[in-house]
Amino acid sequence: ELGGSLQDTVDITKSLTSEFGLSLDEAVDLSSKVFDTSKALGLSAQEGAKLFGVLIETANLSAEQAESLAEGTFQLAAQAGVAPTAVMEDIASSSESVANFTRDGGDNIARAAVQARALGVNLDTTAKIAEGLLDFESSIRAEQEASVMIGRQINLQKAREAALNNDIEGAMKAVVAELGSEAEFNKLNVLQRQSLAKSIGVSTAELAKFVGKQEEVNSLSDELSKGRSFSD
Repeated sequence: ELGGSLQDTVDITKSLTSEFGLSLDEAVDLSSKVFDTSKALGLSAQEGAKLFGVLIETANLSAEQAESLAEGTFQLAAQAGVAPTAVMEDIASSSESVANFTRDGGDNIARAAVQARALGVNLDTTAKIAEGLLDFESSIRAEQEASVMIGRQINLQKAREAALNNDIEGAMKAVVAELGSEAEFNKLNVLQRQSLAKSIGVSTAELAKFVGKQEEVNSLSDELSKGRSFSD
């Protein structure tokens, strides 16, 4: 009725059993819900199965919670002006990040994934930054070196506190606030740019995407903070 085939059911069932360890009966029972949600979100059957597998087995959500979070995240991304399907694909392919940082039923992961796409990167990239901040000795040393190199004090303590509380979105908001404007960035030489990038554990190309985004990130944070109830 939804335009699928037996092969879609087979693909979903195979993915849920082989990649995520669900029993055959559980996977079969879940297959129709996965396919229904996949169609709603513009994902393939296999992508939908991977998304549900990550949310159920890695984030420890029930099937109903996974469906609600997936559809809510999709609508949240659309309202924030971010490509919804790209956000869903990011979550589905970021099992390690989901395992490390999920809290509050996964809402924080949804917000972080939307924010990452708004910054021009994916969830794994912003999770990598959060993880790097928690390598305290190396992070503080890199922060101090960058401060000396660019002639301006960088303070990533708020970002570390947010990362320690599994708040990737908050960590990135604090990081972006310390990077300065595009005008300031354009005045830096290559060594200074590399040092600043090293302080947050990214490439210079990734750093360039974040520079000058403070106002945009703050605006997005306010948008994501608004309470909403999403339709099925």
